[in-house]
Amino acid sequence: MNRFLPAALFSLLILSCTPRPSEPIRVLAVGNSFSMDAIEQNLWEIANSAGVDMVVGNLYIGGCSLERHLENLRTDAPAYRYRKIVGGVMTETEPCRLSEAFGDEKWTNVSLQQVSGLSGEYESYDTVPEVIRLVREYVPGAKLMWHSTWAYQGDSDHGDFPRYGSDQMTMYRAIISAGKRVMADNKALKVFIPAGTAVQNARASSLGDSLTRDGYHLELTYGRYTAALTWFESLTGIDSRAVTWKPEDVTEDVAVICRVCAHNAAQNPFDVTVWDQIPGIGTNE
Repeated sequence: MNRFLPAALFSLLILSCTPRPSEPIRVLAVGNSFSMDAIEQNLWEIANSAGVDMVVGNLYIGGCSLERHLENLRTDAPAYRYRKIVGGVMTETEPCRLSEAFGDEKWTNVSLQQVSGLSGEYESYDTVPEVIRLVREYVPGAKLMWHSTWAYQGDSDHGDFPRYGSDQMTMYRAIISAGKRVMADNKALKVFIPAGTAVQNARASSLGDSLTRDGYHLELTYGRYTAALTWFESLTGIDSRAVTWKPEDVTEDVAVICRVCAHNAAQNPFDVTVWDQIPGIGTNE
């Protein structure tokens, strides 16, 4: 018997019972390399495989903080690399102004985030209300989201890791605490994307602390896949365990772990869920 038949049947059942979004989702991240890791490679493919019409955009400046995004909102500086995926085809504009990207599509969802080193220091979030105000001037009808990013690998040499005692769980808890507060203090933020919790869930599985490629940027296959699955479920409400598409270099065993860890994060965004295997899903038990 095909070992993954139960998983296929589960996917078919979930997808057949879950309503698809009635209109296309057009999502734009105002981010940095962490949003690039999360959405540029796999999100469109996941959505397409589930029958969801999605446009994916990312505004990128490496290591960009909220403070710098705010300055760019005020000056409309041509400071970004803007990538957009439509129909599976990526286009790139560089340099690009925020005003140009915001006006390029009728965005339904726009995400914000803090630079990774400051992501667990809530005092650095004091610019969020002004960032939100200026973003809403460009895209008043878009649903605003908060992208909660991941803690560094346990042996990371990132220069900001000592802010958290060079301890992964200390950093993760600080990021979650800041995420809770930013959502509570800014009611305009309607969606919390727990990519960092999904990554931490995966680290608690048999994948271990292998989700990054350099101590902080995501591993290129299952690391990025885990984050994209989390974005997909957060955007659509569709159970990521039902996703059938996966990157070619990711085995089905690993893909099942990624999907469940993403789903568990969507369901329990502020705590780690320890999981490695569910009987009947991706197994022959």
